[in-house]
Amino acid sequence: METHIYLIRHGETLWNREKRVQGHRDMPLSPEGVEQARRLAEHVKDWPLDALYASDLSRAIQTAEWLGRDRDLKVNTSSEIRERFFGEWEGLPIEEVKRRHPQKWLSIWHQGGQYGVEKAEETRRRMMSWLTTLLERHSGQRVAVVSHGGSINVVLEQVSGGVYGPGRTRIGNTAVSHLIHHKEEGWRVSAVNRDDHLQMV
Repeated sequence: METHIYLIRHGETLWNREKRVQGHRDMPLSPEGVEQARRLAEHVKDWPLDALYASDLSRAIQTAEWLGRDRDLKVNTSSEIRERFFGEWEGLPIEEVKRRHPQKWLSIWHQGGQYGVEKAEETRRRMMSWLTTLLERHSGQRVAVVSHGGSINVVLEQVSGGVYGPGRTRIGNTAVSHLIHHKEEGWRVSAVNRDDHLQMV
């Protein structure tokens, strides 16, 4: 029996455009982000989905609401699938972070553990724990999960054995990564960072 999980990053926010660190800051979608979510919803309108989940941050909820508009699905929210917490860096332009910590910003960005930045291992733990519960609840079904780039990336690292993940994969706004879980065989990565809907003219 296979369970299909579609991990989707939220649409663009103003801080994404300004290249500011967001983390747990609750930023809504920008007009461009709304358009990205609309185009995603149109693109996947014929995909069979049994459930719809989102992080409890506005940008994820708004994106998920577009996916549920023409379906009889409510958006279930959870704080467990939020973005990583970036502590003192939240709200800063990434260039400012680089200026302040030129030698070590990248390692902290990927691994966490200083300046209040959540450890990547902790993000992985909470994401995988939540996904385990999701599999129990929706075994054999197809589920869309709207989360965040950093959180999705640590999941991809875990289930791919390091083929994908922080420093190797960048997750774009409203991009879809498709994971398949087989009860006996475990996880398989079917697609990563697909944004076909944004490439269409």
